[in-house]
Amino acid sequence: MTLACLHLFAYAQVKVEGDVKDAADGQPLSGATILVKGKSGGVSSNSSGKFSISVPNNAILVISSLGFVTKEVPVNSQTSLSITLSREESEMKSVVVTALNIKRQKSALGYAVSEAGAKDITGFGETNPLQSLAGKMAGVNIAGTTAGPTGSTRITIRGIRELQGNNQPLYVIDGVPAVNGNLISADQDGGFDLGDGLSDINPNDIESISVLKGASAAALYGSRALNGVILINTKSGRSRKGLGIEVSHNTTIDRVSTKLDEVQKVYGQGSNGEAPQMANRASNITQSWGARYTDVQSVVQRDGSTRPYKFLDNNLQGFFRNGVTSMTTVAVTSGNQQSNFRASYSNVANKDITPKSGFNRNTFSLRGETVLAEKLTLEAKGTLTLENVTNRPALTDDVNNIGNGLLAIAGNFDQSWLNNYANPNGTYIDYTGDIYRANPYWTLNRTTNNSNKKRFNGSLTARYKVNDKLSFTATAGTDFYTFNFENFYDKNTPSRDGGILQLREIRLKEENYQAMINYNTPVFQDFKIGVMAGANMMRAETDNNLTEGKEIINVGKNLITNFKSIREQPNNSRRQTNSLFGSVELGWRDQLFLNLQGRNDWSSTLPAHNRSFFYPSADLSWVITNSFDLKSTFVNYAKLRASVGKVGSDAVPNNTALYYTLTGLTMHDRALGEILGNVIPNEDIKPQFRTSREIGFELGFLNDRIGIDFTYYDELTTNAIVFMPVSAASGYEQAVLNAARLRNKGVELMLKTTPVKLSNGLRWDLSFNYSKNVNKVEQLTSDIEAYVAAEARWAGATITGDLNEKFGTIRGVGIRRDANGQIMHDKGLPMLTSAPVALGNITPDWTGGITNTVAWKGFEFRAVLDIRVGGDIYSMSNRQLTIQGQNPKTLEGRDGWNEYQAEVRANPGVNVPQKNRGFIAPGVTADGKPNQTAVDPYQYWKEYSNSAEGYIYDGGFVKLRDVGLNYTLPKSLYKKARIQSITLGVIGRNLWIISKNTPNIDPESNYNNGNGQGFEYGSLPGRKRFGFNVLIKL
Repeated sequence: MTLACLHLFAYAQVKVEGDVKDAADGQPLSGATILVKGKSGGVSSNSSGKFSISVPNNAILVISSLGFVTKEVPVNSQTSLSITLSREESEMKSVVVTALNIKRQKSALGYAVSEAGAKDITGFGETNPLQSLAGKMAGVNIAGTTAGPTGSTRITIRGIRELQGNNQPLYVIDGVPAVNGNLISADQDGGFDLGDGLSDINPNDIESISVLKGASAAALYGSRALNGVILINTKSGRSRKGLGIEVSHNTTIDRVSTKLDEVQKVYGQGSNGEAPQMANRASNITQSWGARYTDVQSVVQRDGSTRPYKFLDNNLQGFFRNGVTSMTTVAVTSGNQQSNFRASYSNVANKDITPKSGFNRNTFSLRGETVLAEKLTLEAKGTLTLENVTNRPALTDDVNNIGNGLLAIAGNFDQSWLNNYANPNGTYIDYTGDIYRANPYWTLNRTTNNSNKKRFNGSLTARYKVNDKLSFTATAGTDFYTFNFENFYDKNTPSRDGGILQLREIRLKEENYQAMINYNTPVFQDFKIGVMAGANMMRAETDNNLTEGKEIINVGKNLITNFKSIREQPNNSRRQTNSLFGSVELGWRDQLFLNLQGRNDWSSTLPAHNRSFFYPSADLSWVITNSFDLKSTFVNYAKLRASVGKVGSDAVPNNTALYYTLTGLTMHDRALGEILGNVIPNEDIKPQFRTSREIGFELGFLNDRIGIDFTYYDELTTNAIVFMPVSAASGYEQAVLNAARLRNKGVELMLKTTPVKLSNGLRWDLSFNYSKNVNKVEQLTSDIEAYVAAEARWAGATITGDLNEKFGTIRGVGIRRDANGQIMHDKGLPMLTSAPVALGNITPDWTGGITNTVAWKGFEFRAVLDIRVGGDIYSMSNRQLTIQGQNPKTLEGRDGWNEYQAEVRANPGVNVPQKNRGFIAPGVTADGKPNQTAVDPYQYWKEYSNSAEGYIYDGGFVKLRDVGLNYTLPKSLYKKARIQSITLGVIGRNLWIISKNTPNIDPESNYNNGNGQGFEYGSLPGRKRFGFNVLIKL
């Protein structure tokens, strides 16, 4: 009987109410998790730190909160508990994920690591998680293209190291390398940005992102880590006890954020001061060299209609619409002591600002872990992504570039009038006289493109823990996707006579197989040692095949077999890298840490005698506050760190020997072959190396109310592999050589503060990041002084790496000036340089960001400023606006010239004196005398625009990148429902360009993600986004 009573007493339920507070200052902790040890299910503390839970009398509560030490509290029949949690000793000592998915104490790292949490990635409605990092990490530069949400993302870490290529880092998802890289990009002649491999990751599946910058940090990942590593860690069910469901949704509205903000509003359509009064005079609507708006009431347009002659504000914006993007994720998690899993489904539906454009993406993800035996754990992960994109925008000088087509319109011409784009017989109505610039409405309705992508990324990992010291890990991972792109030009499209159909099929596959052994043990009383050794094999396959048909046979059948001429262009590559790697980590009294590591790769893309290359690294960390009794209420943490490391990198495939392929052409019904590519192979190409030296310190003040993280680095890339131009007489265009040496030096600073932290729960966190990098080309092959990294369409402009100069010099035809800087003239027109000259540099002086977070009683407000100071851009759109007479600087001299031309028209056959009427440009003549020759303003600015000099702008900016206000509803509103929390919010992204120096364009208007950053032409407008989000946890 007594035993029965004791049994009933032990399992009697008691309702426990209490609160959870910060032990340091007594502030309530909202969102703390209260679980019953050994049981599933639990509750969370509310915004006041209070909670209520029914538990057995003898239960033990487990209380945890991010950044605090987990605490266990016996109930012992108590009905009221006041619980305090101690902060982890220092944020600087938190656990971070490093190379090969190894978790280490941050205090033990001898190099800098930048991190972003789930709130940084998902809080503002951005569908591309990589773009979410902008402005939030020191030394990490994020760029996109004007292709919009379907475009690719460029991330560079501490400058560029390769003159050739896009300098992208290696991306690793849950320890397994992933395929990335721009599939196809536009160049100066046109094309599309077909996106990249990782922009389609579901942001709501990501737990955190870590960036490994220096060679020492990234060396264990091998040859592909030359440009650093980005580690993406996805969510799992490990932290969940019992079943949980999470539903998140956001809907945002996209609107045009940039417009033609600096154009003249005085003169309209026409030439020589005359507005068109006959249809044949209005056939070209690109010129704004006509009469004053105040002098003419109406004009006759190209269709014979009479239209008002007045300037139209925000005319081009009328072509676009409000875009809508919705993103929904449903995730189910469950876990116990033996197993856990997380399954999620996500849908992103986008209606772009460009009519008839958008995309739809579905993502299915499953991640599970189970203990198969006492010492054996198995983890499996798989993600399937299905994406369809309709009508990606054409870029730069492509005939179907809508941005370029709209740029051509005179200030009085309503863009909606272009909707009459075709004759009754279906032929194209020319509105510019330029066959390389199509009517935007023709592009919308008569040319189409679409793509679909199917991607699977997965891995299987087995961990065998022999004992507390020794463990084995084996992982097999794959990343596979197919991408199909179809691009159709109607037979009447300008410069595409007869019609064209392009079918591109891309297939990429990468497999990684890896095994590791880890041994950790104390040595003597104060020393610890950790030893790791492993092997990896990577195999990659790429098939990129283009089929192009020309001259459609039967209109209406857009099939490749319905074209007279069909050409096939295959491009396939294979590569394999085998690797051995290892590391030794020594620790002494949690004060001094030394990590030594090395890796040897054998690459199939290098010749046999250069195939093997080894690179070591070392890093040292000293936690000063653990060595001396320095801790105080003022200084609570101090650490010095230093590292030196080397990373090797191999060549791209198919460049060590001649390879042959089929041309797609036939003779006597037999396929013809050709040598693959236009590059002279190199049978002695060597690996390139990056050697990095880094020092830094971390300081914490006032219990981490202030934190400082500073880094200085010096990196040298040697034997850089470059495709150098060669004489066309060789039969090739380039040769692949070890031809360059580049150096990057710079500093990075992260400052984190908590200016306000009150007992009523009000908290204000403020952080600032700053980075400055100097990128210099120290060596090139002996016969050249500059390497051309990118070419522009106009004025001979290039972006070059000049010997002994910063990378990124913008060169182009310049304007001749005298010793005093005055423009020199010949017959009133500007004199241009005979050869390209240096006009600017694309490298920013520095970049940074400011993040503000204010939290109080369930409210949280976050705002992020993104800052770039310096870095030039060549805007060919502004050049075009000048030639067309829309730039305000073209106004001077027009009235006089127009008066002169009116007299000429009124007196045919008479030699009417000019009387110095026209534009007299300030400056001098070739012999140094003041310029006094009046000329036609149109001719002056047309000649002026044959130089790039006048269109080099400072590309710096300050942007309100992210802003959001979220509110977690009080639990009292839904306490009877099985709901843990409900959070509602309003969000915005790219809402405000606070400061910029580029008229009429967004300073981030790049048309590709290669090294040609700093060239802009025919850009689509920027986008600003605002909307709402909802997060429900069950």
